[in-house]
Amino acid sequence: MIFDKCHQAAWQLKDPSNLAVTRILFGFLMAVDIHFERGFAEVDHRFGGFTQCHFPLFDFVKPLTFQWMCLVYLLMWLGACGIMVGYNFKLSCLSFIIPYWYILILDKTSWNNHSYLYGLLSILLLFSSANHYCSVDAWINPDIRNKPVPNWNYLLVKFQIFLLYFYAGVKKMDPEWLGGYSMENLGGHWVFTPF
Repeated sequence: MIFDKCHQAAWQLKDPSNLAVTRILFGFLMAVDIHFERGFAEVDHRFGGFTQCHFPLFDFVKPLTFQWMCLVYLLMWLGACGIMVGYNFKLSCLSFIIPYWYILILDKTSWNNHSYLYGLLSILLLFSSANHYCSVDAWINPDIRNKPVPNWNYLLVKFQIFLLYFYAGVKKMDPEWLGGYSMENLGGHWVFTPF
């Protein structure tokens, strides 16, 4: 009985517009993020030295030469742009996901929890129908244009974001946060100067 209700709720058809907004914003933010936070602007410095911290189980993954790393970043950027405009959506997601996780595994030191969230959200988008509204795919293929999407597309994204912020809230119960140490250091960042 409960399983049937959950199944019906997951497969209930929903309007695709909110998922499209998520897709567009995610693609835009990742296209901007690749240059600054992911290190495309400093690819020659980031992957040229021997002082890198790799994930313990993935020490065999090594950076490519400078030219190939630039192509990897370009592929990831093109994937993010493809996600944003909804062009060849599944291939665009793969073009973003594979380089993203490769670069994440290469340089453990520069990532935070949101880095994992971006990678997981891109995987969730891959399996979604986020290209049914306001996308090049929907413009090319009228069969999917404004076609309703199953509710599980929304539920998975909501659940992933809930998990991130739930565990972030639990983490804030440790002595560093409760004692103010973490906020004291964060408060010194230039972003918080006006406050």
